[in-house]
Amino acid sequence: MAVKMTRSNEVQGSSAARLLEMILPRPSSTFFMRCSGAEPSILVVDRSLPPSEGARVVLRTEKGLRVATLGPKFNPSTVWGVVTWIIRSPV
Repeated sequence: MAVKMTRSNEVQGSSAARLLEMILPRPSSTFFMRCSGAEPSILVVDRSLPPSEGARVVLRTEKGLRVATLGPKFNPSTVWGVVTWIIRSPV
């Protein structure tokens, strides 16, 4: 994985604002969700994106919401939103 380092004097504008623009291109349809499990994480979920096979999504089930990867035969009406980012703690 390549990493680019930028000196602080080369950064123009707010880094936090640029990060939010990248993660939240559609703020009115984007939600943050906590996901528990082996690696607790925060999911960034966009409800405006159409689901597609292979996408990680949040599904509505009888027991509530759950995260899944869509297979070839899925019911689009059960998709609550498409996961666009997963934020994990490195430790």
